[in-house]
Amino acid sequence: MANIKYLFFDCMETIVDLYDLPQENDYALWAFKDSGVEHFWKGFSDFLNSHEKVKNEISYTLEPHQEYDLIRRFELLVQKNKAISIEKQIEVVNKLHANYWKTYQSKCFVKSEVRNVLKELSKKYELAVVSNFKVNGGIEQLLQNNELGNVFKFVVTSINVGWRKPHRRIYEHATNLAGCSSSEILFIGDDYENDYKTPQRMGYKTIYLDKNGAKRSGIESVSNFYELQAVLKE
Repeated sequence: MANIKYLFFDCMETIVDLYDLPQENDYALWAFKDSGVEHFWKGFSDFLNSHEKVKNEISYTLEPHQEYDLIRRFELLVQKNKAISIEKQIEVVNKLHANYWKTYQSKCFVKSEVRNVLKELSKKYELAVVSNFKVNGGIEQLLQNNELGNVFKFVVTSINVGWRKPHRRIYEHATNLAGCSSSEILFIGDDYENDYKTPQRMGYKTIYLDKNGAKRSGIESVSNFYELQAVLKE
């Protein structure tokens, strides 16, 4: 592609995959199970109920697509549990958060195909990650864990910007860091709205990563990173 200076990538399910896609309740389970603080709740159902109430309570206070740190959810959940003394609250919050993040990382991997192609592309283009994520520093750590820590010029996450894709502020922030116009950036990701349509409306060139390999009319897409590499060589 002519005149492209930067490649912006989504992260989760684009670069980093999970062995098993989580169900909605799994996020609470990953914090609770084997955390060492399970005894403060009657069981997982009790924890899940509290977790969902707190999640909804926080969402009511935010504007559409506004982001917050996941640890805030655990803090509020613990504060509302009368069985946990004030002196114990920080310890319990930290154990829930650490357990969640340890479990999450254990389920993540990067395909060798993805790793190899990214390293090759970095010889010709500047690469960056623009991703939604609720764990501060989490995307950076996942990339480091998978030998990709030095491949990207910068990482922009919703937790740092305060807004999730498809809010325009996260894209604008990334474009400012790139120091070029949006027309000189190619955005690649697996979310049709966040990584294809919205960036396109903001002037980016876009390629949709459609892992199912379904070629839809009028949509420029690839089904894997080798196909992406071939397109970029054209």
